[in-house]
Formats: sequence, C-alpha cells, structure tokens
Amino acid sequence: MPNSFENVTFLVGDQHVANGMLAQRTFQPFENFIIDFLDEFSRRLFRNPIAKAWPDVITLAFWCRKKALLKQKSAYPDLSRRTGRGLAFHIAPSNVATNFAWSLVAGLLSGNCNLVRVPSRSFPQVSVICEELNNVLRNRPDIVPYLCLVRYARESGLTDIFSGWCDTRLIWGGDETISAVRKSPIPSRSLDLTFTKRHSLMLIDASHYLTLINKRAVADGFYNDTYLMDQNACTSPQLVVWLGTKADKEQARTHFWAELEILVNKRYQLQPITALRKFDRFCHHAAMSGSVKKASTASNLIFRLLLDKLDKSTMTQTEAGGYFLEYLADDISEILPVCGNRCQTLAFSGVSSKHIEDFLKRYRPAGVDRVVPLGQTLDFNLKWDGYDLIYSLSRYTTFAD
Repeated sequence: MPNSFENVTFLVGDQHVANGMLAQRTFQPFENFIIDFLDEFSRRLFRNPIAKAWPDVITLAFWCRKKALLKQKSAYPDLSRRTGRGLAFHIAPSNVATNFAWSLVAGLLSGNCNLVRVPSRSFPQVSVICEELNNVLRNRPDIVPYLCLVRYARESGLTDIFSGWCDTRLIWGGDETISAVRKSPIPSRSLDLTFTKRHSLMLIDASHYLTLINKRAVADGFYNDTYLMDQNACTSPQLVVWLGTKADKEQARTHFWAELEILVNKRYQLQPITALRKFDRFCHHAAMSGSVKKASTASNLIFRLLLDKLDKSTMTQTEAGGYFLEYLADDISEILPVCGNRCQTLAFSGVSSKHIEDFLKRYRPAGVDRVVPLGQTLDFNLKWDGYDLIYSLSRYTTFAD
C-alpha cells in the first residue's frame, strides 16, 4: 500500500482510513448499526437548508430513512449466512451528481468497506452529502473505517492501486470509461460490476390519457423523469411511444406536450451548449435517415422528432436536455427493436403492467431491466441494471446437511 496519497483529495475519511480498509471485518447485510447510521445521515440532510435546494439530495435522504431501509430489508428474509465481500471500490460517473452516494449506500447495506471515487466535476450536491456524512461520522467511530470518499485525477495511477485492493469493483460510466478502468487489474477472486450508458423509453396509452382529469400530473411526472437530470440519467426516457387509435394518439399528443411545455417554461433553463447539441443531433439524424420529422414548436425547450419506424439504430440518435424521439405504435410488439441489451427502463402510463409483462415473456428481449410507472424512473432500488446489489456485493456460506 502507498505510504502517502499526495494526489488524492479526501472528502470523507483520510489516508489512515484508506490504508486500514483491508484489515476491516465484513458484516451481514442490513446490520442495525448501518441502518441507524444511514437514518441519522438522512435526518441531517433533511435539516440542511442547502440540501433542500436539490431534489436529488432530498430523494436520497428520503430513501435512507430507517423505515424505508427496513422495508428494503424485508425483501431479503434470510441473510444469516451472508456477509459482505470485503472492500468495494466504487467509480462514479461524471455526469450524475448523486450516483456515488447511491452506490455507497448499496455497498454499506450489503456489508462492505467502501472506497468511493466521486465525480470529477464539483457538483454542489457532492459537497452537501459529504459534509453531512462527516458530521455523522464525528459521533460514529464504529462506522469511520468503512467509508472513504476521494477525488483524484485519472492519470494519477491510483485506479491501479485501488483496483488491486478491492474484492468488488463497481464501475459507472460509458463504454470508454469501463474499458479504461478494466485495464487496471483486480485480484483473481474479485468481481467487476459494470453500469454502462443505457437508454430508456416511455409507453403511453393515448385513450387512457384522454380520460384523465388531471393531465398536469402526467406532465409533472414526466418532467421529473427527464428534466430533473437533464436526461443525463440512463433512467430518463428519450423515446415516447404512443398506443391507441390514430385519432386518440393525435389528440393525446397535443394535450401532453402542451402541458409539458407549460412546466418546462416555468422550471427549466436551457443552456446554450445544450441547445446547440440538440440542433446538431437533429441535423445528423435527419441526414442519416431522411425519414424523421421535427414535430415540436419553434421553442427549443422541447425538441421532438417523429419517427416512422423503430429499429436497432433508433436509440443511437438520442440527446439530452429535452430531446425526445416519438413514435406512434399500433401494438406494443413494435417496441421490440429498441429493447436490446442497452435498454434499461420501460416506463408506462395507462398501460397495464400485465400487458408489458406478457410482451416481455413472449419476446424475451435482451434488455429492459426495469418496468416502472411514469414519474418513478429515477427511484433507486437495490435491484439495478439486472443486478441484485445485496446478493452481488455479498457472499454466501454453504453448510452441508
């Protein structure tokens, strides 16, 4: 182990904690002392006036309440023969502010020591979360050895060192990031869990939508799913697929996008660079396919492209910042080409979950790891990207009869 970390900025923990992580014992998932720690962390976030300005931080605080954690624990009735794998090394993505915290929480709940590389960008949310972690840790010396949050330059060589320590490595990022990190070897008994860039879509039944009295609630849920993270989260729908009769689809689309535009005009500030990227993506898509139609108004806050077909290349033409592909389907089976292994979340409104489940059972697409109602795509769960994080980050001891 290195004697110094001159190229590391410690946001939580220090050199002594980092050096001692390999000597720490693991523990059973959902230990009471971890649940109590996270609950205290949650309460401090709720009281922090700066945290209240960030919905993603408050969402984290809500999820870490003791009541919520015990509900999560109830999904695992027998953990007595499980223990954490050891040291979990988390590499967070650079474009989502709070992802590092969700990864850390999963690592703690599954019984591990956790060394977390936070985003290289200086998000305000990172500062708030680390501040409250440090505040709680001042009175919880029993937890101190189990978490260390760091920031360092990629070229420093520290990824090689930390990878050589870990029992599990969690890599969040695009294909290039994952490939680069994998050049740093891990011990032969260690595991890699990778969470690469993926895409998501929304399925809306137009006929059901038209019967709703409160259509603003649908727009509000969709806004939260997309604009809160500027569509940078893999969970954010980039394709909206309409089901129903031709007349209902046309009428529903008109209402839906008008309601969303009202919210976007009130809440969202479009950055110039994002506007340029959206227009550039449209030009590229139009030149490549020759069959797309701009369906939105002159406002660049909501940029919609109406597609005449879905195929395996459709989701390569996505963009962030309020850029939506739109397709009018006659049957749910028409979404199959975009449900490959890059497809993460299928959100729905007005479509029965049974109908979606029947589609998945019949066609067995390589993707679609999550099926959630509209407005809930950002909700974190310990079953993520096809992994059960509690089981993946812990090991099971078998006893012969």
